[in-house]
Amino acid sequence: MTTLVTQVTAAILLLLLAPFMIALALLVWVVDRQSPLYLAGRTGKDGRAFRMVKYRSMRNGKTLEPAITAVGDARVTALGRILRNTKIDELPQLINILRGDMAFFGPRPEDPGIVDRCYNERMRRSLDFKPGLFSPGTLWALENFRKLEGAEDLETAYARDILPKRLVIDTAYFRRPSAGANLRLALATMAVLVKRIGSPRYRE
Repeated sequence: MTTLVTQVTAAILLLLLAPFMIALALLVWVVDRQSPLYLAGRTGKDGRAFRMVKYRSMRNGKTLEPAITAVGDARVTALGRILRNTKIDELPQLINILRGDMAFFGPRPEDPGIVDRCYNERMRRSLDFKPGLFSPGTLWALENFRKLEGAEDLETAYARDILPKRLVIDTAYFRRPSAGANLRLALATMAVLVKRIGSPRYRE
């Protein structure tokens, strides 16, 4: 999918989803009368920094450390937990796609601090691609996130047990992506999210 087609598709989706997204923003705002959106610093293609837009899922004013969110993290609101488990909190990233910061398919963008502290040369190869909403590495991480459960140092456990494999999977995939493979990836991701809705065992 070319950049122009990707951006036009994002614009159409934003128009179609606008009533739902506005209603959801109001719902998030009602929780504590604070901004419903959160601008997360992320590292994009070629190491370029950008602000990724999300619905806010944590209580306003709570510390953002650690950068990794634990299963059952006390900083996350009840509504935020629903948004995170369904990944609806990622919908505003259509704005990032429209702006050209992101694509629909690409490695998930990482926190700059984690990139600086944890990425080795091999892991930095994932920065050759524009970050996206869907990736096979992210799908693998969704199915294996409980590897971090009970870890005393979340970032260390994440950097050891999740991040390297996620990036290896993504780098290999996005060197030779295809429309058919991307469609299967999107459907597989949706299936995992449905599984999360149906069973507490798979939720954050």
